[in-house]
Amino acid sequence: MNSNTQELSTSVQNAASTLYKVNDHYFDEQERDFLAQSDHLQTLNDLYEWEKNNPLFKYIVASKQHLFLDVQDLPAKFQYGYEAGQETPDAYESIQINQAFMDHFSIRTHQGSIFRAGDYDIDNTIIPIVAGYEYKDYLQLGQILDVGYMGIDLKCKVIGILEKHSFYNDGYSLKYLDRVVMLPSFEADDIYAHDGTFMLRLLWDKTSGYIHSSLSANSIQELFTKKSLQLDMEPYVVEGVSNFYLTMWGLEGEQLQQVFIIFAFVIGVTTLFSLSTSIAAKISLRQFTYGVMIANGVSRLVINLSILLEIFLVNTFSLLMAFLLSYVMIKSISIPTLLLFSIILSVISFIPSWITINHLQLSKTIRGGNQ
Repeated sequence: MNSNTQELSTSVQNAASTLYKVNDHYFDEQERDFLAQSDHLQTLNDLYEWEKNNPLFKYIVASKQHLFLDVQDLPAKFQYGYEAGQETPDAYESIQINQAFMDHFSIRTHQGSIFRAGDYDIDNTIIPIVAGYEYKDYLQLGQILDVGYMGIDLKCKVIGILEKHSFYNDGYSLKYLDRVVMLPSFEADDIYAHDGTFMLRLLWDKTSGYIHSSLSANSIQELFTKKSLQLDMEPYVVEGVSNFYLTMWGLEGEQLQQVFIIFAFVIGVTTLFSLSTSIAAKISLRQFTYGVMIANGVSRLVINLSILLEIFLVNTFSLLMAFLLSYVMIKSISIPTLLLFSIILSVISFIPSWITINHLQLSKTIRGGNQ
């Protein structure tokens, strides 16, 4: 098998592999509330950085938009909506992509080159573009074009023409790129240095990409739900997966999490007081028995260990309930945290018992008959 055949085989295999589309879940009032937050751009950017750098999956940006080209005599077949019979004059189909897109779908050029690392900088004076194969008779390498894109004007340069029948997977089917203009997925060092409306559109597009991973769709959804709630935003959803997250009293995300932390603290203190009081009462009733045992040679250490074991057994049921509640509410179990809390609670509850046993006066206890 020659190298070209191997590359084609790899390209087809990757393109046909399962991709999961992730989308925002903002509608009407939820969207208005989110946009009313002063840090909504930073929140979207934080989500994008998490998506881009997550080691658990490959994040592919493939943002379909239409752009306006100031080019004379382009045939109608390139116009946005042509295949649906609803052409839009001077509007042409485009797709904004990242490096992961080109690697995953093995994008190659018929002429010129594909995007390089420096091409993604939004501050470039001239933005490079790569045109689909059918543009080869209408656009020239090095040609400078005036482009309208998502409400801003760009000066673009044609750096490449794609190979014939280049394609990608949109999660439902394979799509040809022969009539599509490709732009690099813009990266900005300072998201506030550019037009706010443009950056909002850009980040909303970039955060709604494709996931390639060995993880199941439900596992990916759990990751996005958890991260979205950490950022105090409406959880992004993986297409085809039922998404559930807890809301209560009109609260969600970090606000609801803070309420649960307060509840957990109150419950922990209440449990500690209740358990300590219960154990202390039992020790008081057992003083005579413990006094007899010590008088007969049973060490105080053995008695203390038996009491500590009893406390651990009592806490085991509570620990299991905490595991179950944690899984139901946040779809994950923080075993180290819950286990540490249980151990600390048990040790603190044991302190009054330890003091009582180690200060037990045998003569007074046995003669007094405290039972």
